[in-house]
Amino acid sequence: MAVVEIKIALSELDLSILFDPTRKGKSGQDVIKRKAKELLAVAERVVRPVLLYEICTPYFKEGALTLSVDDRTIAFRRHDGLSDFATASEVFVGLVTLGRAIEEEIQRYNSMNEVLASYILSEISVAMMGQVIKKIKNIILSVARQRYFGLSSVHIPGSTPGLPLSVQPLILELLGGENHGVDANERHMLKPFYSVTFMVGMGPNYANDELFPKCSGCSRMDTCAWRSK
Repeated sequence: MAVVEIKIALSELDLSILFDPTRKGKSGQDVIKRKAKELLAVAERVVRPVLLYEICTPYFKEGALTLSVDDRTIAFRRHDGLSDFATASEVFVGLVTLGRAIEEEIQRYNSMNEVLASYILSEISVAMMGQVIKKIKNIILSVARQRYFGLSSVHIPGSTPGLPLSVQPLILELLGGENHGVDANERHMLKPFYSVTFMVGMGPNYANDELFPKCSGCSRMDTCAWRSK
């Protein structure tokens, strides 16, 4: 299994959501800027983004998918969201996390009723995850291009239509998520919160040479890191 530490460039983080351009001259914006600068230093200190991934051999039959790598195998029951993998030669299975420390910091500010700090640190975490995903896209593209393979859409449990969150424990099992501090709760949501699992099919039968998510959309569609080039 590959374990990749992802470096974040603070100067490249998109934090525009924190600042209202119509209120630039007002003191509230100055307070937010000062607090954001302070909390960026906190985030830089505690966040250690990690990508875990395996490139698996797929076996697809009657809507069910089995993935194998070395001596490990996981089997997904039939889900509509797995149909894109029917023509895959390989499947890139990944898990990315910012780690538990940033979530603990957010909870600490919440416990002290420092709502603004908690909100800003949450948005910094989202921006960091966005930058990390952009870097991961480049890793996946590099792997596929070395093989002269095309790519399926990015399949994200709980976001891709027909691919439920219930598949996440299998992905965690395959990638040893618990060994890196990531597990799932009884509703199959990942802990820590700033973590994502995903799968991408690769092979000569795919025409795409870029990566896009298959999810139908969300409130962050315009700024989605998976959608950006």
